[in-house]
Amino acid sequence: MDEDTFNELTKKRAVYHIPRMEQVTVRKDITYKTVDDSELKLDVYYPSDYEGEILLPAVIFIHGDGPPDFLKDAKDWGCYVSWGQLIAASGLIAVTFNHRSTEQLIMLYEAAHDVDDLIRYVRDNSESLGIDANTLGIWTCSAGSPLGFRSALRGTLQYVRCIISYYGITDLKVYYDGSEQTPPILSNEVFDEFSASAYLDKEPGNIAPMLIVRAGLDHPKLNASIDRLLTAAIAKNVTIDFMNHPTGHHAFDIDDNNARSREIIRATLEFVKTHLTI
Repeated sequence: MDEDTFNELTKKRAVYHIPRMEQVTVRKDITYKTVDDSELKLDVYYPSDYEGEILLPAVIFIHGDGPPDFLKDAKDWGCYVSWGQLIAASGLIAVTFNHRSTEQLIMLYEAAHDVDDLIRYVRDNSESLGIDANTLGIWTCSAGSPLGFRSALRGTLQYVRCIISYYGITDLKVYYDGSEQTPPILSNEVFDEFSASAYLDKEPGNIAPMLIVRAGLDHPKLNASIDRLLTAAIAKNVTIDFMNHPTGHHAFDIDDNNARSREIIRATLEFVKTHLTI
């Protein structure tokens, strides 16, 4: 990807808008972890009228994967800025942050531990951040979904009240099965640890409500992984909502400015409010 294309990509914002989203308050560049003298940072988005008197539920945004140079400022991309604004303007708090690249799964656990450490930091510092540590939503997408699902579904995490995945790889084994992309040699245990379907097979009673969003024109193997999750979810009778964008491309929320994209984003905000403000 050349520099001009990259710069254009990082400027794209969500295609849905709500009143006062540009007036929200943001605390920027809070360091949550230092790795090899490099600081990993987070931003926190608050409703414009928030005065800090009560702790609010929060949505944590886990971005996708890519080369290290590509990801280093992901939280500052237009897509995450606008999603942070959408959540805050909806009366909740949003947390965006940078995690390291998996470097084509070679550094899979390093990136996963960044996500774990971010969530731990948010919960440990919840009062100073104005966040209700026991009422969190996890939003993830694309190749970041294996990281997001792992952090959200391991154990009995009662504080994770909902999970949203946009055009995400929800089952690593399905995604790489027969694919032209060859991952590092991973054991079945590792594949399961980073695949949402495996958690449904083990402990379906502990799964938070999920919203799974599919882009109809996405990569076939990625969509096959979503199909696997939906099959497992129905078989285990878990709480799952599913939205399909038949003409949607990968990253349709910033690339496809049409009625279906806006409908899905609007429904996502309602889903989050329903499960975080009950």
